[in-house]
Amino acid sequence: MKVDVAHVSEIEKRLTVVVPQETVAEEFEQAYKELKKNVRLKGFRPGKAPQGMLEKYFKTQVEEDVITKIVKESYPQALDEVQANPVSQPKIENAGIDRDKEFSYTAVFEVRPNIEPQGYAGLSLERDSIAPANEDELAAALEGLRGTYATLKDVEGRPLALGDFGIYDLDATCEGKPYGGGPQKDFFLETADASYLPGFAAQVEGMQPGEQREFSLQLPDDFANKEFAGKKVEVTAALKSIKERVLPALDDEFARDLSPKYTSLDDLKKALAEDLDSRKRSQAEHGFKEKLYDALIEKNSFEVPRSLVDMQARNMVMETRQMLAQQGIKLESLGQNPETLIERYRGPAERQVKAALILDAIAQKEGLTVEDGDVEKKYEEIAAQYGQDVAAVKAAIDPAVLRPQILEKKAIDFITAKATLTEK
Repeated sequence: MKVDVAHVSEIEKRLTVVVPQETVAEEFEQAYKELKKNVRLKGFRPGKAPQGMLEKYFKTQVEEDVITKIVKESYPQALDEVQANPVSQPKIENAGIDRDKEFSYTAVFEVRPNIEPQGYAGLSLERDSIAPANEDELAAALEGLRGTYATLKDVEGRPLALGDFGIYDLDATCEGKPYGGGPQKDFFLETADASYLPGFAAQVEGMQPGEQREFSLQLPDDFANKEFAGKKVEVTAALKSIKERVLPALDDEFARDLSPKYTSLDDLKKALAEDLDSRKRSQAEHGFKEKLYDALIEKNSFEVPRSLVDMQARNMVMETRQMLAQQGIKLESLGQNPETLIERYRGPAERQVKAALILDAIAQKEGLTVEDGDVEKKYEEIAAQYGQDVAAVKAAIDPAVLRPQILEKKAIDFITAKATLTEK
């Protein structure tokens, strides 16, 4: 087998593999043997069909099978020979196969860029200072909890009002195309909620159960879903029933209902204040990391593999879908579709991939490593964060998933220790 690699760019390679004719002939012979054992041709007993008949009816299929088998077996060996580590699936190019000739194919794939990190020592970075949760923030958190544990009761004898929840049969179209996933049965929507369609609440306010309204809504030019931005949506809404939210009383009983660890409302308030402070610290840490990423990206310019950006964008869409699902919302009900979101997330995804590649390069240059003890500590942190047993966390999360995260954190800590920090 002959192997040659061409460097198309810093991140794209073309691997040409030539397989000798002897190997090709052996694969054809084996493929026809297997076919002969399993195929049934009219007029011939199983295993007795002549080679000529097999070639007449199955030549194209056998050629495809042989190409697939040769590529599958030779591609990993070729990568080892040239010491290439792809980050994408290969695009295979070939001009067909002949059992009496050598077979060649080309695999085009992306690799990680070779980064020599610059400018990461002595950065000037700004970090937000943290103020303890104040009374207004605590009050807002308590109201949020009440809203979360509110109950819904049926409304009779009055029309739909702002703040109510309506259950609709909906059909919305935009220039003849379905909007929001097409017709929706028993669609549950808060009347004050503008996420479905801006202006929808004003059009349905005052409806009575059993009433149907038809109306048009003009979407703004800056509407999140660019496919529908600036266009008119035709809506048919049939209100089936109305529900209103009933908030629980804010007292000791409410606190005890939330968790046995709270014996009074004061216990709940204390825990909420601690949680708010923890969130503030997390937000400040996130903001600090974003500034650090900006500084590193500004000082390190390189081409990013598109396959890594695509993967990150798809992960972001998956996270968005999961987050919405936890709230009982379907992505499509917001007038979004995965492919549109992937395009919208491509910019942020590329930024995240760039930052990750730079931090990994810094870790390699500085000899930072992840020890077994680091992984164990991370498992313990996750278990404490979610109130789970460490063994259960270990069973759910492969250590290979944690190691890159730990290494990135070590690189960030290394950079931070050498930076000039200013508190804001």
